[in-house]
Amino acid sequence: MADAAGHTLLARLQALRAAPEPLAALLADLRGIEHGGDPRFAMTLDHYLESWLGNRPREVFRLAGPRLVVLAPAEAGDLLDAGAKALARTLHSHGFGDLRTTRYDVAADVERMIADLYPGDDRAAALREAAERAPTAALAHLLEVERVLHGADLDSLVREQPIWSFAGAVPTVPATELAVSLTELESRLSLPLRRDAWLRHEVAVRLDRGLLRHIARDRAQDPRPFTVDLHTTTVLDDGFDELARAIPAEARRRVTAELACWELSLAPDRVAAAAARLADAGFGVALDHVPLATLATLDPAGIEPVFIKAHWIRGAADAASHLTAAVARFGAGRLVLWRCDEPAALETGRAAGVTLLQGRAADAAAAAPHTAPLDSERPRREEDAAADEPTTAADTDQDATTTPARPGLFGRLFGRG
Repeated sequence: MADAAGHTLLARLQALRAAPEPLAALLADLRGIEHGGDPRFAMTLDHYLESWLGNRPREVFRLAGPRLVVLAPAEAGDLLDAGAKALARTLHSHGFGDLRTTRYDVAADVERMIADLYPGDDRAAALREAAERAPTAALAHLLEVERVLHGADLDSLVREQPIWSFAGAVPTVPATELAVSLTELESRLSLPLRRDAWLRHEVAVRLDRGLLRHIARDRAQDPRPFTVDLHTTTVLDDGFDELARAIPAEARRRVTAELACWELSLAPDRVAAAAARLADAGFGVALDHVPLATLATLDPAGIEPVFIKAHWIRGAADAASHLTAAVARFGAGRLVLWRCDEPAALETGRAAGVTLLQGRAADAAAAAPHTAPLDSERPRREEDAAADEPTTAADTDQDATTTPARPGLFGRLFGRG
């Protein structure tokens, strides 16, 4: 457990071993959950579990793995259990895998908890190291991240990935997604984002605000329409209005905020409130990360999305039929097939009537010569041996050949749990 939150938690447990407190603990293991390491998804799960506690105090530790530990007053233990069971049912019913949870009475079970969190014979050494390192490790990294995200050089970290429209003879770009390259951020600051789940989470929270400041400072005069990933926590935060007002009203009308669709299942009221706040400020709203299998049952909950971004996954069953039905339901002008990083995605989408596509294969097709409308001519396959599987933005990036990078990845969660 080499991440900063792991050291912090071990130091806390060491203190509880010396001076027990009446606490309950819940360990939620996300390693069996598909894409459980996505920071935006992890934040949604965190908030869902915490919501069961109401206004009761709690301590939350986001560990490598990914795993989540919540400490709360002992009398709230049953609430933690109930929230964990409800969350596990929702994830399992939507094909995300099995959430494993363990409940502890900290006063009686602290030794077992330490053994579960850090198995092996070196627990004593790990505790000593935790006590020495916990106060400083995370703070130094976060201060450096804050400095960079507030600095004037954020432009060098921002990557663009266009959404291509192939509706006519010549491809056009109705919107361009902006995202911070975590690979570049990690390299520039020597941050252990891939190894440190807690730090990755905290950086993801700050990237939303950093991107909004970037738009206000560097993109306000750019006439192009843009999209950005935003978490509902950012939008509902007290500081959001100030961030929004810094962007001129005319520029705000060119920006669409992408909200992750899985939040509609776990926190529909928060999503509706965030969408309303965005609309009041003049932003458009899109639903992002929509699994192909849930396009037919997607309930926008009163939101009028500018785009609905469906997530292409290689080998997904019945992809063509899901996309054909979605085009009929939402219209070709709103449905975006995202993560088109292989020719098969482009071919399947176009055959289904999808005209808006995003990803490396779409970039390659748009750069190729076009002599007829794309409905009548399939794109030539472009072999790109250097195209690695993308890594996400709050937790990874894409390295597009012309316009790099888009964070985010996700799978099949949707519907009421």
